[in-house]
Amino acid sequence: MRDLLRWLSHLLRLAVLMPMLALALAATLFVAWPPTADVLKSWESTPVEVNLTENVSLNELAIRSYVYDANRRIIDVFSYVENRVLVDLDDISEEVKHTVIAIEDENFYLHTGIDLSAVFRAGLENVGAGGITQGGSTITQQLIKNLVVGNKVEAERKLQEMAMAKRLEREMGKDEILNLYLNTVYFGQGAYGVQAAAEVYWGLDAADLGWGESALLAALISNPSSYDPINNPLRALRQRRIVLNRLAVLGYITEEQADLFHLQPLPTAVNEIELPPKSYFVEEVKQQLLDDPKYLGGSPEDRFNLVFNGGLSIYTTFDPVAQRQAEEAVAATLVEYNEGEHGGVEATMALAALEPDTGAVRAVVGGPGFAQDEEEFNLATQGSRQPGSAFKTFVMMTLFEQGYQPSDRISGRGPCQIPNPGGVPDPYVANNFASSPGEVQTITDQIRVSSNCAFLRLGRVAGIEPVIDTASKMGITTELEPVASLPLGSEEVHPIDMASAYGVMATGGIRYEPYFIERIVDRQGNVLYAHELSGERVVSERSACWATDVLENNMVNGTGRRAQLPLQTAAGKTGTTEESADAWFVGFTPHLATAVWLGNPNERIPMRKVTGSSYPAVAWGRFMTSHHEGLEVVDFPSCPNELRISELIELEDVFTVGVPCATPLEPEDPEVIVPIIVPVDTDDDGTHDDCVDLLVTEGVEPCGFSEFAVEGGEPIPLYCGTPTPIEVECLDGQFPLDSNDDGVSDTCVGPGSGAPPPDDPVSDVGSESVDGAEPATATDPEA
Repeated sequence: MRDLLRWLSHLLRLAVLMPMLALALAATLFVAWPPTADVLKSWESTPVEVNLTENVSLNELAIRSYVYDANRRIIDVFSYVENRVLVDLDDISEEVKHTVIAIEDENFYLHTGIDLSAVFRAGLENVGAGGITQGGSTITQQLIKNLVVGNKVEAERKLQEMAMAKRLEREMGKDEILNLYLNTVYFGQGAYGVQAAAEVYWGLDAADLGWGESALLAALISNPSSYDPINNPLRALRQRRIVLNRLAVLGYITEEQADLFHLQPLPTAVNEIELPPKSYFVEEVKQQLLDDPKYLGGSPEDRFNLVFNGGLSIYTTFDPVAQRQAEEAVAATLVEYNEGEHGGVEATMALAALEPDTGAVRAVVGGPGFAQDEEEFNLATQGSRQPGSAFKTFVMMTLFEQGYQPSDRISGRGPCQIPNPGGVPDPYVANNFASSPGEVQTITDQIRVSSNCAFLRLGRVAGIEPVIDTASKMGITTELEPVASLPLGSEEVHPIDMASAYGVMATGGIRYEPYFIERIVDRQGNVLYAHELSGERVVSERSACWATDVLENNMVNGTGRRAQLPLQTAAGKTGTTEESADAWFVGFTPHLATAVWLGNPNERIPMRKVTGSSYPAVAWGRFMTSHHEGLEVVDFPSCPNELRISELIELEDVFTVGVPCATPLEPEDPEVIVPIIVPVDTDDDGTHDDCVDLLVTEGVEPCGFSEFAVEGGEPIPLYCGTPTPIEVECLDGQFPLDSNDDGVSDTCVGPGSGAPPPDDPVSDVGSESVDGAEPATATDPEA
């Protein structure tokens, strides 16, 4: 019975073999047939339109490009058509080379491009093995098919392939052909070439592949889809076994080794390249490469092919440590924001950080992330938002360039009326933050309290056009309109521009263009682009030093106190726009310049209890504190002495009218009663001349609205009448007290307050605070 089965098996194999042998015989006769042989000879000797040395070349293969950080570590891969990594023949294991040649072209090193005997041998071997163990076409023919003539099945195409294979063998060495083939052939799962296949299936390099891995790769060549080890493991096992058996027959391995390699498990999943999450920084790099011809030249299509298929090595300025520190600082601060009460306004942060003395961008936080397509908009580099008081620095710098100095004084009294010819409204009316009355102070102090009216006046002194020119030279790239409100940051800017512009002060007045890309190298090692470090002096060293000194003082005594660093000296400025729709902190050290913006990512929405000195300053301080740990502590240089005695800067066309009334800041404790301070016209002359608290005053009624507006555009109501103080009513255990000597009790005190009772003849509390506490003052005009 067993002999009968064996005889039937041989008969079946013979039945299958006969058509293949007939086909092989027909092919041989076709080629050997004189007319066909003449045509093939003619094709071989006559120059063909296709230049083989150009088309059959590693340089023509689509391979992925790599993006590197400042430490030359891979941070991303750009690929579009084919996942391919070029590798030299010397970097491919001998096992791979022997296995592929054994299965695809046993006589590779002996033939001249065509091997007709291989057709018969392949037919016999494949039928005997029960599957494909050898190919009929030579490796050289397959290379021509893959790269030049394609897979179309027709006699003319086959003749072209054979003729070109013979030509290629004369123009190129065997090892070069084999190297091209192993970098070209498709192994399934998107892997082109043996290196990509080694990564995809095992996470290895081509040099590390053994007999078992090599047998699977050789098995995949004939049909990568059918023999896919992940999707079709049973077929893959059977085909790999056939290859292992062939290796044993040829003596590369023993039968026992073939059995062991057969037990080696198949890959069960694709090994993805481990890369950091998609980032705003890398996206910015990609867009610059595609959009700006200074890097790669050519047309947009040429640049696209180079970026995604050209095998470029793109070296960037990206600092992964700084990026992590920036993301952590932003995340922690946004958690605190979300825990606060801000009118239900959804907000996010953008951050840009660069080296002042090079312009190298080290970290970028462009928004909430890449969870949704619409969030790929980079707020740090593309977002345009009003910078608020952070723009006052450019007014100050313009003045210093014009000969003014930090100790010169200007009035900050408000509300203030500024001529605005051709603008709307004309005149422009503004108020200091929280309706602060303001005072005459030095430029240094006006920055410290961030006086709106002082800088509107200073903008008139400097000139709006010169201020625009200074801001542009320092790095602001957006278009700035010459409007009266410009000194208050009413025109939109990019965060990265603000960081770059403030960095000019850290370098003593020299500006370095922000940049992301250090160098681009092609697949042959040629440098296509290299960043050239070149700074341009845009303001004088003296002006830059004075501005730095003023902003350093602001970090210690002014609105930037929350952003102070533990050891490193820093300088910076807050910015808050109308109704707190945008909040900023921009500052620098000798090591790094950083801008932080907070707001709604989609539109300008007022945020309650938010200023530049709150969350942006906190985030800036967190990030910069982390970044400067371990760095050398460097002080700013000492500034030259001022050239003259300070002067009072006066203007004839900027007016302060009436008595401004400071609006008390809203306390965090909702149970605390906030005074209602209003302007009152007590003598019925149409001008408000006093300020009263409606909660402790009677006898005044609304009678109109002031011509001035508070921040946000809301009009100030006017009250008329003669104010009469209201006697306070005290709780049990307390007694009334006249705290301002106006003859009316206006506060309540109790035992232990330190104040004598009303009938004590030595009572004279006056305007001092109760319990020895200092009078409450709004020390932070942007808090």
